[in-house]
Amino acid sequence: AVIDPKRLQGRFEEMKASYVQQALDYGRNSRYGDKWRISCYLVVMDNWKPKIMPHEPMLRCLEDVMYDCVRRFEEWYCKMKAVRSGSKKFSVMNAFVTRYRPIHEEDQLKKHIDGANVDGSVILALPTDSPFVGGSLHVWDGKPKQELVYAPAPGDCIFLDTKIWHQAKP
Repeated sequence: AVIDPKRLQGRFEEMKASYVQQALDYGRNSRYGDKWRISCYLVVMDNWKPKIMPHEPMLRCLEDVMYDCVRRFEEWYCKMKAVRSGSKKFSVMNAFVTRYRPIHEEDQLKKHIDGANVDGSVILALPTDSPFVGGSLHVWDGKPKQELVYAPAPGDCIFLDTKIWHQAKP
């Protein structure tokens, strides 16, 4: 695990209390349009239109965890790209907690890439109250393209390079 699962479990009640669904309109060119309502935002890039504000209680709860993930992503990225550590500035464009539930429109995130202007993405698995079947992350990567399937446990991070197709499955 990249983040100690006990650390996350120790904050789990605060995470749940801090979570609010924040509706986000991805625009007419997105399959979700104005239907994405299952994330709670810690960081939102300045020029996001329409502007959605970070939810301060969630930011207070997970800000240090988020920056620990950024540091680990930086280590991974520099090693993978043979870039000298410290020679590139890493920042967070968007950070959010998404709660998936067995309800239509809340049970998955369809196949997508995270955007053309990101160096990569970090996906951190969080604890849950109820064990479940499913919830895997599918990633399409490599040459030739292959579908990789991950079932992360709390504290596990999945680092994705830029423009990597992925999907959170029910």
